[in-house]
Amino acid sequence: MSFFQLPIQTKKDKSIPKNAFYDYATTKQKQLFVDVIDKIRWQNKLASDTINLEGVEVQEIQIIEIKLKQRKNIESVLPIIEKAIPYHIIFIISFNDEVMLYTSQKHAHPVNENNAVVDWAFKTDWFSDKKEEYQLDLKVSLDKIFEDFCFKISNNSSITSEEDLKALIEKEQKIQELRNQISKIETQIKRTKQFNKKQPLNSKLNLLKTKLEEYL
Repeated sequence: MSFFQLPIQTKKDKSIPKNAFYDYATTKQKQLFVDVIDKIRWQNKLASDTINLEGVEVQEIQIIEIKLKQRKNIESVLPIIEKAIPYHIIFIISFNDEVMLYTSQKHAHPVNENNAVVDWAFKTDWFSDKKEEYQLDLKVSLDKIFEDFCFKISNNSSITSEEDLKALIEKEQKIQELRNQISKIETQIKRTKQFNKKQPLNSKLNLLKTKLEEYL
């Protein structure tokens, strides 16, 4: 699948064997590679030698397509590939005519520079008709290309925002934290039988929902 409209000099189009990542995976994750993933393909490389743009934190951006045998959540597998490849990656996950895009901000492992540590992941929902919305803007620097893409696929911000990537990640983390707290309290309310005990929980729930709305 040629999802992104990129210069010919960025093209790699090389197959990556699934077992290349088995050293980083648990037995359950290895089985997911076998059962759910059909093919992994290195599609493009964005770097100074392919698009003549440099980066400070982002040295290269690899475009990797993963074709699935079934439309199933493989988010537990993607960090395995992220850790194994020390460069920033944009994943094109496809099943039939549907696509999901996924990437993550990461940094080098403090001890093993050949491994990476994932800080935060961004992803789209599954879609089939939004191809133009997510095209990469090959301008300014590799850092800017990656940052803009993260904003494009974030559900909680826009590319016109004045936030930088660090601020966006902090915002996403806070939203996730609030959603987890809301879910926990909603469960408590359902389990609580006494009205007088439900009242303070409902008050806390409403407060958290108000805080969440401020971030969305």
